[in-house]
Amino acid sequence: METLSARVIVNLTKYPRGEPETSWVISLDSLGISVEEAMAELQTLTWMAGKQYPVMSSLNSRLGIHNWGASSSFVEFVLDMSAGGLGGLSATAIDTAVRDLFSRFRSRARSDEWGALISEEDALSVARSRISTQYSVAVEDLAVQRAEADASDQSHSFGFSHPDGRSFGAVVGIVKDSPTCMRIWREGPESAA
Repeated sequence: METLSARVIVNLTKYPRGEPETSWVISLDSLGISVEEAMAELQTLTWMAGKQYPVMSSLNSRLGIHNWGASSSFVEFVLDMSAGGLGGLSATAIDTAVRDLFSRFRSRARSDEWGALISEEDALSVARSRISTQYSVAVEDLAVQRAEADASDQSHSFGFSHPDGRSFGAVVGIVKDSPTCMRIWREGPESAA
């Protein structure tokens, strides 16, 4: 079966099955490689620390078919990695490695192009919605602390504060005219006290 759409999520957690501190997300119109190849590419991220063994991680894939007027197939990959097993790797090094991997996926996908920069208001709505879903916080409780547009990267970056002391962030870009939250993160305790 040829996969017509793909979504890849990489979560960085403090411990297995924990709430992600950071999530990177990419949606593609097509995968362009086999599921096995994609799994192998994602598995390379677990060896980033250069150790004898991979970091604690869980890698899952799911295949499916949508039948809503027309049939199409999809695949989703989710890689959860423990931040504790990454040694002294900085957030910047991890972010760079994930961006490089996502660039490779995007270059192999067919007809998947970045669209024009969307409005800050639309990007803000996408960021708030994704953070609300991922971290179970009310959208109206996310106060904007920082908003930046990057025309060369065709993305918006946001920082939010929450009344319980946590802070959140998101990077929103656009793929094929569809706003996509490409990275979100949380700082502070996992849940409200």
